[in-house]
Amino acid sequence: MTTTRVNLLSRRLIAPLRWAALLSLLVSVGVFFAGAGEAQAAPSCAVLSTGAAPQASAAVRSACGLIGTPYSWGGGHGGQPGPTYGLCDPANGAPDDCHVRGLDCSGLVRYAYDLAVGEDVINGTTRTQWPTSRAVARYYRADGTAPLLPGDLVYFGNTASTIHHVAMYLGQGWIVEAPYSGGYVQVAALSSHGDYYGAIRLYGPGNSNPTPPTPPTTPPSGDGRYWVDTYANAPVYGSPTSTTGTGTLYQGTNYVYCKAWGREASNGSGYNHWWLKTDPDAGPGGQWVSALYLSRWGNDTAKDNNGTTIPNCPGGGTPPATGRFWVDTYANANVYPSPTSTSASGTLYQGTNYVYCKAWGREMSNGSGYNHWWLKTDPDAGPGGQWVSALYLSRWGNDTAKDNNGTTIPNC
Repeated sequence: MTTTRVNLLSRRLIAPLRWAALLSLLVSVGVFFAGAGEAQAAPSCAVLSTGAAPQASAAVRSACGLIGTPYSWGGGHGGQPGPTYGLCDPANGAPDDCHVRGLDCSGLVRYAYDLAVGEDVINGTTRTQWPTSRAVARYYRADGTAPLLPGDLVYFGNTASTIHHVAMYLGQGWIVEAPYSGGYVQVAALSSHGDYYGAIRLYGPGNSNPTPPTPPTTPPSGDGRYWVDTYANAPVYGSPTSTTGTGTLYQGTNYVYCKAWGREASNGSGYNHWWLKTDPDAGPGGQWVSALYLSRWGNDTAKDNNGTTIPNCPGGGTPPATGRFWVDTYANANVYPSPTSTSASGTLYQGTNYVYCKAWGREMSNGSGYNHWWLKTDPDAGPGGQWVSALYLSRWGNDTAKDNNGTTIPNC
């Protein structure tokens, strides 16, 4: 019989070694998860880097003074900047915000700049703020965040037409924002939003007032060309009324020859009926691009980078004399058969709409906002010739009824 000798010392060491290996593994896992769980704490709200204009730095300090203000969907869009009661809108995650006095994201940046410079320089919603002509600089996702300075307004959305949020840049990758219904004005990392679209700057160093950007170094308009900045790749068409695309004009600085009135192109509350004759980057020459794509100007405006109104094309269409006044309504609004009626007869949808004239009627109110003026219009749902309250106008104050150009709507 063969006898096998066992090393008892080796067997006695196996169990302790196993326990030591297991303990080492647990320690390693604990260290890993502790490191993974570490997040950089948000700094105190302040100007976190240098280089900004005094007005922009003052706007940052104003926004920081609003830390803790409740978010309210539609809050901050009254006749004057500042907290207001918002809108109850379950479809946008704000079922109770008409009972909350506060600011939404665009209302916050509007109020912060008003406090800083004493002027309402950035009214409107995120999509109407983005193309403002007051911007002295504009950056896009492709530029990265390195050019950003405190006070820059940063916008989020995958495209210009889907911009849905704005915040104010503090520096070092941080923003101050009014985040969402139920939240409060807070400091957050810019990277916490995954769809950064771009940023605008309202004041450059040394500027006492917002001014249009310095035109690029391009040929003067004397050769019949007018140089414009387009904020996105734009489809072009064979005529100002065509709906069949024929090519693309790329984002950047481009030339156009003249303008003609045509079908409306719109984007949220932005709209334009002017079409510009150009030679696109892709497609045949002599095509038409909507002036909606101009970076610097407002609704139904067509100017070049120097602020020169682009001339009409020979034989081109001109605005019709329809007796219509174009207004922006910030929410879907009930319409009524008369300015004193309380029985709704249809709905005018949120967006850019036309009205004919105004009449004094019963008061409509929303928090601190109120209006007695009623506007005759043709609603989206219901019979024509109905009345909507001027309370729903996006841009003006109490008992005021003006169109988007600031023209007082005439009495009926």
